[in-house]
Amino acid sequence: MRPLSYALSLLLGLNSVSIVYAATPEGAGNPDARPLKKTRGPQHKKQEAPVPAMTVAGPEYITAYGKTAPLQAVPAVGGKLGLSIQHTPGTINVVSHDLMMQRGYAQAEAAADSAPGVSSGGSPGSPAQLMMRGFTGNQILVLHDGQYFGPTTMINRPQNSFNLESVQVLKGPSSVLYGQGAVGGTVDMRTRTPTFDGPHANALMSYGSFNTWNAGIGGSVPITQTLALRTDFSRTSSDGFVKGADPHSDDFTTTLLWKPTSKFTARLSMDYLTDRLSTYYGTPLVDLSQTGGRVGGLLSSSKGLGITRASLWRYYNVRDGKAGSVNATPTLHLDWRVNSHVLFHNSSYFIYSKRRWNNAESLIYLNSPGSTDAAGNAIAPGRIGRDRFYVYQNQHQVGDTLHAQFDFSIFGMKNRFVLGGDAYYLRFIRNRGFPSADYADSVSLASPEATQLGSFAGEYPFMKSPTTMVQAGLFLEDVLTIRDNLRLVGGFRYDWLSLDRQNYTQAGQFNAATSFKGHYNPDNFRIGPVFDITKNISVYGVYTTGEDPPGSNLFLVNRGQFTRLSHSRQGEIGVKASLWDGRFTTTLALYDIRRTRMLVATGPDTVATAGVQKSRGVEWQGDLSLNRHWSLSGNVAYTYSRYGAFHPSASVDASGNQVPDVPAVTANLWAIWSRVGDLPLDLGAGMRYVSARKGDYANTLSLKDYALVNVFAGWHAYKNITVYGRIDNIGNKHFIQWADTSYPSEVMLGAPRSFSISAQADF
Repeated sequence: MRPLSYALSLLLGLNSVSIVYAATPEGAGNPDARPLKKTRGPQHKKQEAPVPAMTVAGPEYITAYGKTAPLQAVPAVGGKLGLSIQHTPGTINVVSHDLMMQRGYAQAEAAADSAPGVSSGGSPGSPAQLMMRGFTGNQILVLHDGQYFGPTTMINRPQNSFNLESVQVLKGPSSVLYGQGAVGGTVDMRTRTPTFDGPHANALMSYGSFNTWNAGIGGSVPITQTLALRTDFSRTSSDGFVKGADPHSDDFTTTLLWKPTSKFTARLSMDYLTDRLSTYYGTPLVDLSQTGGRVGGLLSSSKGLGITRASLWRYYNVRDGKAGSVNATPTLHLDWRVNSHVLFHNSSYFIYSKRRWNNAESLIYLNSPGSTDAAGNAIAPGRIGRDRFYVYQNQHQVGDTLHAQFDFSIFGMKNRFVLGGDAYYLRFIRNRGFPSADYADSVSLASPEATQLGSFAGEYPFMKSPTTMVQAGLFLEDVLTIRDNLRLVGGFRYDWLSLDRQNYTQAGQFNAATSFKGHYNPDNFRIGPVFDITKNISVYGVYTTGEDPPGSNLFLVNRGQFTRLSHSRQGEIGVKASLWDGRFTTTLALYDIRRTRMLVATGPDTVATAGVQKSRGVEWQGDLSLNRHWSLSGNVAYTYSRYGAFHPSASVDASGNQVPDVPAVTANLWAIWSRVGDLPLDLGAGMRYVSARKGDYANTLSLKDYALVNVFAGWHAYKNITVYGRIDNIGNKHFIQWADTSYPSEVMLGAPRSFSISAQADF
């Protein structure tokens, strides 16, 4: 088999997964098993010998004193069977805490961008959006420690990476595992947890361009032999590369871990996040035939639109714009191993969130006379007409998940079976308002005035839209080891979903014409074999279905906009290999997804039905350690994504068009030279390439491709202390990161060249 192994390694390339996991056999099948960097000193109990990874009845965890082979890691996002990455029939990418710190990823979205085929963006109205496998927004599910908090674009917030142990990405539909909102993929942000192997402390201090500060401090301490505590606090703040946007966030997480016996574990956690998002909503598109001064290399438009140099890095929002939130999330995880064949796990959580937006969000270049503002004043051609839009949200959610894992034999074949259920109650109150006039006011294109929010006729009182969602589901997963080198993995889920969407007018009257109630019963399954060609090379195939709310923001939908859930199906085949004594790890996946009966956002407060979206592509990733000094990591993905029959408005037929913000090609490459000249010095460089994308449903706007190069140097000044210097976008490439289809008259610029210097300490 050796020639075949070498041939596959040459074919598959480089893998970017770089993570270290360690666990004891007692963690078998525990989906909340946590990654550890290394075992330092004695544990509070004697460790048992590791169970071989090829054994299914036992755990697939491998105890490691140093590094664990990446494909043998057992990330929680892959399901509740406790399968390794190698033996999960699907594509999983994991970015560890150490890797995030080394590469300078201050927030989780930047870490997710490093996975093949993933890109992030969005405006402050829908922050921290992700794109993968041709799908964006609420078609990507974002979890926090495995918990669903609601539709992604409405509730997701940028997450500080310092508090996270890892960012885990599962590609493709995962409704079987998580219930809904997971067509393109699922991202799980896992917080750091306590350990019993002695006290540990971590600290970070960073300063960079645009007066950007990042700081974090945390640590883990065993209080007794059975009780341990970990606490982390981090803060990010900046003036923003568009001055005036000044985002900041404070994130506090703490976890108390109690392990009175080797068979029972209780973990109580609290995450408390307050933030102010960037209030940069975009740079307006202008009629270049009137303005001139075009900035090249950003976009092309069949309508003659573009961006002028006079508008670069200008802040068009109001001076006192608001985009902040308060989020508190206590969770409780319980694990009880009854015996070597039975394990129970229960997770309970509560969510409280309060979010506030109040901004000038829509920016429209007026190229002809005749427009007036809310005060009745004429707006001169060449100025930027602005709206006012505010949304106040209050979310309360409580949920619980319980499952049991059973290990037994069927006709002499080892089998692991998981049976469980989950339920949640979500109450979401959305208050919103905007002036009755088309334009609240206007500002200059070249020198926008620093005006205040103000108050306008028709804006108050707000319109209230309370929504209640109740969901309960039953699920099962199973892995049957037919032979030592052949597994069959399957799963099934059935849900009961109740939705009560209410709207009220500004006069406080119930609006029966737009309100509705719905009851839905989706059922989904996945099935696929995993075959080991050799111990370290596996091939797989999987067929997955997904049936869930139809993709756009569920809290914007009104009566008549959908009556049936969206349906998705994906076929995927792939290969995963670890070669050359584990120094070379590589994966390759090919997929085809079709989704029907879906909704897409066509404005800040409107949605439309897209009958079909098709997406297919290939993802290739790898990691190569040449020797103790040199390592290379990289990935590349090709995505083909198109709409079926789709009319986002009466004047636009987008049938057959390319899906906005989906590049055909994305690629990442990193190289690190460690201990340069045997000095305590590391040098590294990274490159990210994103091909051209469309910026609107009609495909009249094309966003140019771009390549960004980042470099860093790390000096290991003292034991456990490293000082980093970084330059991002060293070529100062001007590019467009995102085009929000809810705001078609503006685009979001990417960050220009920036530098930072940081100090990290780990004890």
